[in-house]
Amino acid sequence: MTKISWKALLAAPAFLGLTIASNVQAQEANLAQINQYANEGAAMGQVTSVSQLRDVQPTDWAFQALQSLVERYGCIAGYPDGTYRGNRAMTRYEFAAGLNACLDRVNELIASATADLVTQEDLAVLQRLQEEFQAELATLRGRVDALEARTAELEANQFSTTTKLTGQADFDLGSAFSGQKPDGTDVEDEVTLGYAIDLNLNTSFTGKDLLFTSLGAGNFEYVTRTGTPEATFDYQNGNAANNGISLQDLWYRFPLGKANVVVGAVGLEPDEIVPTTANLIGDGASDFFVGGNPLSYNLINGGAGAGFNYQLLPAVNVAAGYLASEAANVGNDNGLTGGDNTAFAQLTLTPFKRLTLAATYNHAYFSQNGTATSGGALSTLQGAPLVLGTSTTADTFGLNAGFALSPKLNISGWAGWGNFDSKDVNADVSLFTWAAQVGFPDLFREGNLGGLSIGAFPYATDISVPGPDPDSEDTALQAQAFYRLKLSDNISVQPSVIYIANPGGNDNNEGIWIGNIRTRFSF
Repeated sequence: MTKISWKALLAAPAFLGLTIASNVQAQEANLAQINQYANEGAAMGQVTSVSQLRDVQPTDWAFQALQSLVERYGCIAGYPDGTYRGNRAMTRYEFAAGLNACLDRVNELIASATADLVTQEDLAVLQRLQEEFQAELATLRGRVDALEARTAELEANQFSTTTKLTGQADFDLGSAFSGQKPDGTDVEDEVTLGYAIDLNLNTSFTGKDLLFTSLGAGNFEYVTRTGTPEATFDYQNGNAANNGISLQDLWYRFPLGKANVVVGAVGLEPDEIVPTTANLIGDGASDFFVGGNPLSYNLINGGAGAGFNYQLLPAVNVAAGYLASEAANVGNDNGLTGGDNTAFAQLTLTPFKRLTLAATYNHAYFSQNGTATSGGALSTLQGAPLVLGTSTTADTFGLNAGFALSPKLNISGWAGWGNFDSKDVNADVSLFTWAAQVGFPDLFREGNLGGLSIGAFPYATDISVPGPDPDSEDTALQAQAFYRLKLSDNISVQPSVIYIANPGGNDNNEGIWIGNIRTRFSF
């Protein structure tokens, strides 16, 4: 018989988790038979007890006895590559796992009527080792029983073998307590309590792919109370209003060679296709900062389409995609190519681990009265209806960056340029946007997060329309400060203060102040 290297025994710590799941019951069933064989032979000589030793040393009789059994019966196979890793004593539980493997092997030989291969001396050694390690073997048996019970309970109650349910629920208490709407009237300053909830189904068929399905509901009305989309919160564009339930996202991501491919039917956005760089501080309350560069990632409010990103080099990623917001609808200015759509590309550079840079390009089309002027990234643009009220094409460029200066300090930001050209009249508008953010991870306590943000909504730098030029607009600015307090792994509380200067791009309007306290439950 080919001997199994004794070095394999010293690999016992690696297979402890496997051997405790072996058939201990079979060992019990054949214990009487082993004892019978042992009693037929000569009595074993007196040996020093090891029952009080914490570890089993290579010089101990028990270690050497099990070594002999391993070499004769092949109880322990060692690591898959046949190597020996480490040269140290084993704990009593590690040793008991190896002993249990040898007991199982001997039981198999006895049950298969090849008991003559097992010598009386070996049976006596096994009996003695069982007595010396009785407590450890019993502990392993208890662990196996408990593990089997937990496994059975999990299998009986699991949601799905391929799908994991996650979600979050937000309770928001807040008010716009000062300022004026773009039309010059005062904001609605009542204190309100609203909610938003997301339920996500994360399904994987291979372990490397992801089918993502998200349902959402909510009842927030910050746009109504302030009269401007500049006050949009991060959940308002995605969740259903008036307590209705909506399908927010349905897309599938899978690897294809070195590329990741994404195909979506509902709610697919560029930042689910391309690597994002400019939001290192997580989510505050404002949709403007959470969504990232509006001229890079938010030209349309999600839709159907496809895209990919490809890791060209360790520090270079290229990505591209196409999205249409009305892909499922028929009729004029609808469909996969007739309605609002954007084709985009991004080059992402990571010179070193803490710094990420990205350059983006979008070529977009907006149908008459499309999302560019009704809740999209440009809905706050003063004078935009003069151009965007018609069918419009756009070319936009964005630069985005994120830099983690230290584990407790990061900075990020973006700048965007774009030109929107009417297809129906001789009119166009050029615009610009920017933002800067500072994040303070683990501020005051591990798991907490502080953040400061300031930025300019897309504003016109040049407008050309038939007839007299419109009045130049003022830049609408937003500043935000928030602090997220982690109460547990599943609950956080986040107070935020938001200030909007020049609402609607008009400096005659008084700035709007918004206070909000968000309690988030994650599961």
